[in-house]
Amino acid sequence: MNWPARTGRTGLRAMGAAARRGVIALSIVLAGVLLPVKAGIAETLTVALYPYVPRVDQFKTAITEAWQKVQPSVNLVYVPTNEWDGGYSDDPKSTYDVFVFDAMYFEYFRSKGYLASMSPGEIANESDFLSYAIDGVKVSGNYYAIPLLGCANILFFDKANTALKNATTLSDVNSALGQCTYTSEIPPDRRGLMVDMAGTTTNVALYADTAHSLTGTYPLPQPAPSNLNQQAIANMTSIMSMASFRDATAHNVPAYGRAAWYNSGYGTAYVGYTESMSQMSASTLANIDFKVMPLSNAGNRPLFYADVIGVNAAITNPGRRALAVQLANVMAASDTVVNAYKAETTGGNPQYLMATRTSVFKTLAQTYPLYANMLSLVTDNNPLMFKLDASARTWITSVGSTIKTETRTAYTCGCDFPAAQPIFGNASAPPICNATCLDHGGWNGQWTNQYPAAQDGSVCGCNSCPTGLSLTLEDVTKRPHY
Repeated sequence: MNWPARTGRTGLRAMGAAARRGVIALSIVLAGVLLPVKAGIAETLTVALYPYVPRVDQFKTAITEAWQKVQPSVNLVYVPTNEWDGGYSDDPKSTYDVFVFDAMYFEYFRSKGYLASMSPGEIANESDFLSYAIDGVKVSGNYYAIPLLGCANILFFDKANTALKNATTLSDVNSALGQCTYTSEIPPDRRGLMVDMAGTTTNVALYADTAHSLTGTYPLPQPAPSNLNQQAIANMTSIMSMASFRDATAHNVPAYGRAAWYNSGYGTAYVGYTESMSQMSASTLANIDFKVMPLSNAGNRPLFYADVIGVNAAITNPGRRALAVQLANVMAASDTVVNAYKAETTGGNPQYLMATRTSVFKTLAQTYPLYANMLSLVTDNNPLMFKLDASARTWITSVGSTIKTETRTAYTCGCDFPAAQPIFGNASAPPICNATCLDHGGWNGQWTNQYPAAQDGSVCGCNSCPTGLSLTLEDVTKRPHY
């Protein structure tokens, strides 16, 4: 590829190799389209996107279109979503130029040397980032990632529900919703809470979030299984009791399934992420309200999650590194993110993902007013970034089973169990349900053959729940409250 005459070809040729690379790299980052990419620096860049979003392909389209405007000669290759899980168990390959990962593993990735350090001057429009997001990736004056997505544990409910609207503590939410109101996987009607407490990562993250809510200690402590905060465990059991054992521990729920159930008229409230609203009808959205879920009565600053863009420290060529930094900035740019979030069709829903830039919230709020409410979640709560320390992976494995077992063992509301045969009326229920519940604490007198509690037949309400589920380390939904 020939250099345009205005770049001063003779001057570059006369420079030393290291100086030439420095000029090329600087030009790529700062000038964008002023200089084409010199042959040999890069023909393609490999991108690993965070997979747990409603429409990941929309991100690919928005990023590719924005990138072609500044580097049309450098193609982007996207890592398949089944090869990159956002960092929960996968480490970035050296071939990934940039990768988006859950910042709970920020310190783990940094300790492993996966993240290139970037100076403040390499971060575009730094002042536009929300403080919790940009501060969370800064170490000793440099940045080891660029924020892209945000999220938090959010309580969703009907805006007419004044008790939940006014609730500021976990006890307030408990009073508004009650406990042991249903025992099935899906509430039979508008009653109770729905919440995902199935996966190991989900439980450990909720524990750390709850313990922080109680103590305000930050950075987050990572105690041994024998030294867990028992009040945090009790609060988690209380949350499960506002839902049901079956709902909270279900592993077969589709993505954003609880939002879909709420949209269909089941449950008084649910805990999830803002992107779950992408699955709701216009009528439901017109009446939805949401707030940060109180996890205790203490009132400490909440924690918000973030998904951030890392530039691979394995890149040794300065020109390629400069391109990767430029790409990370393009991915995080306000216009790119708006295009990745907005509705794909007229009248459709945006992805309702939380942003990490103020400008993204404000731009989207012009078309989707709920984005103004979402921005208020951040500005009103002054959150901190949810991050674990460098031992995050081993700690989650070491405490996961204990947290799940202790939380579930304390649950006392009972569970539905499939009946051994169909129940057609009250007369036939006692013998069938007494037999069904014989090994499950006995029958509590409840039964149904109606959806949604009975999805494939009849069920009996038993006094205890399947303790074997307490011990599983299965982690189907790695994203907390996915």
